Amino acid sequence: MADEHARTPPSASDLRRMCRLSRSAVLASVATGHTQVDDGWPVASMVVPASDLDGTPILLISDLADHTRHITADDRVSLLFGQPSDTGTTSPTIATDNARLTLFGRAVQDRSPDSRARYLSVNPDAAQYADFADFGFYRVEVQAAYWVGGFGKQRRLSGTQFIVNDCQALKTGHDHIVDHMNADHLDALADIVAHETPHPKELGWKMISIDCDGMVLGTDVPESSDIRIEFPQTVRTPTDARQILVEMCKKSRDLMA
Repeated sequence: MADEHARTPPSASDLRRMCRLSRSAVLASVATGHTQVDDGWPVASMVVPASDLDGTPILLISDLADHTRHITADDRVSLLFGQPSDTGTTSPTIATDNARLTLFGRAVQDRSPDSRARYLSVNPDAAQYADFADFGFYRVEVQAAYWVGGFGKQRRLSGTQFIVNDCQALKTGHDHIVDHMNADHLDALADIVAHETPHPKELGWKMISIDCDGMVLGTDVPESSDIRIEFPQTVRTPTDARQILVEMCKKSRDLMA
């Protein structure tokens, strides 16, 4: 079964999962005014990304960094993601130990509070410097995606195939969904955790965030890390999310009965 799964090309949600679970990525930009190489040279640097609800990468970078100057002059970039570990997720990552994913896109500065909130929900430590005058948030508007999983294993997607479309309603309703689940349905979240993960349900799990592919839950227990639970299908609206959560809760309770 594992060999069969390894031969199956990854889905768009599989590839978005790679990005969501990655704690770092390599950013390639086009040199402009670099002190060591001529303009036009490709320059690679390490960045800490986050993924928006639809899979769009969000970056927080400093005006003092070379890559920010490059992006200001030429917004074409590539982001390289490696295979993340499976820690903290209920679904296995793509069945190969050397997978890598390149996203091609244009980096556009983004001052929206939603992007700021999304980035900091994924990388809370960045709150220490996110509001410094020389830091800014950027969205990478994905044009194409290229996955390589080893010899003879590859998949190419357009940006419209990689990014989830028509999910503005989910973005708008995000905070309401989180607040509603935490106010009225902690028992449902606990049952889902018990069914979908090896973690004990009694730790007081709360929803931290939700996106088109899954949700992140956390607890106030100090030694317990946040966990990610993938949805069985992509959601685009609060109604979709409600239906998925109801189905997951019902399934967990049926199996525990």
